[in-house]
Order: sequence, then C-alpha cells, then structure tokens
Amino acid sequence: MRLELIKNNVEVPEALSQVIDHKAEKVKERLKRYHPDVADLEVKLEFNDKLKTYECVLHLKAFRDVLHASKSAEDLRESVDKGFDALMRELEHYRVKINKSL
Repeated sequence: MRLELIKNNVEVPEALSQVIDHKAEKVKERLKRYHPDVADLEVKLEFNDKLKTYECVLHLKAFRDVLHASKSAEDLRESVDKGFDALMRELEHYRVKINKSL
C-alpha cells in the first residue's frame, strides 16, 4: 500500500508522522487478505483559519471504490485519530459488503 501525506499549511511533528505511519500499517493489515499492494492511502492535513480547527481527510483507493473519511478537531493529533477511526469503520463496513457478495 502506498501512503501519500499532503500537508496544507500545517507543521507535522515527527511523533505525529510516526503515528500516521502506524495507523496506515493497521489499515494495510486489514487489507492483507484483499491484495494491499493495489491500495493507495492519501492523508491530507489542513488548518482552517476561520474555524481555528485542523482537518484530516483520508482517501483509500482500493478495489474498485474509494473510501473517504474526513474529521476535524481543535488539535491536530485528535483530528488524525478521529479520521483514522472513521476510515476503519468505513473499511469494516466495506469488508462485510464484499464478503456477503462472495
């Protein structure tokens, strides 16, 4: 699985980069049964000046679909955690859907 980190006007500390890599590995583990080599994960981090919040937008391009999760919070780490939690829920729902069709 390829990971692409896009930082729009956000400074990402090294510790947070490691957390993102660790969470991406968890996503890859969930895809292990479904050919993780064909999956692409895009993580976009932004700061909204008007609302004073950080936003984490995740796009997982796997199979024939794109799974999307977007969360915002006042703390960058919290937005990343919430975003990956939402993506995991989407992925679990998608895996159930695929398994039922088999």
